[in-house]
Amino acid sequence: MRKLSYLLCIMVLFSLISCGNKEENKEAETKTETAQTEGAKKYKIGITQIVSHPALDQSREGFKDALKEAGLDVEYDEQNAQGDITIANTIANKFVTDKVDLIFSIATPTTQAAVNATSSIPIIFTAVTDPEAAGLIKPNVTGSSDRVDNVAEQLDVLKELNPNATTIGVLYNSSEQNSVTQVELIKKVAAEKGIKVEEQAVTAVSELTQALDNLLSKADALYIPTDNLVVSNMPVVVERANAAKKIVIATDEGSVTNGALYTKGIDFYELGKEAGKLAAQILKDGKSPSDLEIVTLKPTNLVFNKKTMEAIGVTLPEKLKNEVKFVD
Repeated sequence: MRKLSYLLCIMVLFSLISCGNKEENKEAETKTETAQTEGAKKYKIGITQIVSHPALDQSREGFKDALKEAGLDVEYDEQNAQGDITIANTIANKFVTDKVDLIFSIATPTTQAAVNATSSIPIIFTAVTDPEAAGLIKPNVTGSSDRVDNVAEQLDVLKELNPNATTIGVLYNSSEQNSVTQVELIKKVAAEKGIKVEEQAVTAVSELTQALDNLLSKADALYIPTDNLVVSNMPVVVERANAAKKIVIATDEGSVTNGALYTKGIDFYELGKEAGKLAAQILKDGKSPSDLEIVTLKPTNLVFNKKTMEAIGVTLPEKLKNEVKFVD
């Protein structure tokens, strides 16, 4: 009897120890899960875009996709300045007040506004042609530039399409530093090829129609840089150019989709994605913007708009047929 009582005591003791261990394990698991949840930081990124047009919109989506692929949990505050510098400054100051973890600025004017607003919050830009000339080389700034030295190739295509072309018209916003830089490059390369450049600067949408009519009366083709004011009004440019049976050379595929005849430019979605990869290195790996070099891309395929070809009566030369991608 005494042995039986002894055995029963031992069994109860083991049972209590076992239950205690299970409770400790459950508590440990709960603590681990809580720690993991608390450790997964949610980042806040302010996105400031100067205006909406296909190239800039694509770069924004590329940026967000890159951060998604990096596995980061991000809350975005997306703002559009509608082409207004005052609004761009207000947006930048708002992001500083809100203490965002990072600012993603799309295009030169919005990046300049962000740089003027903060020297401590990391700024990643995209769709900026000349960061140095725009005063954007700062310790808290890096990004992806849309500068592509492909003007010679673009003009070679023009000569294939129209061997008699001797003059190109360049329409741009003189208040955009990226456009001024591109126009100087276009003039330089065109002169080397014996092509005259007629330039027309505008500062507002209301000036576009008259400027276009002036250029189209003098030029054999229009060359449109990555100018936010002009590109965001590409349908207006195309309508006037098509009526005059003149070629429109673009610098981004989105403009070709909107009716420009062709481009041999860069993929702005990929440009934005490169910017997103830089942002991931800052947020995830703890790197400083000053440690990361500004990224550029090489030109992609030669892209033509089929409908525009038909509208202005352009035939594709045999020499170009194997390298062309068509959009409607």
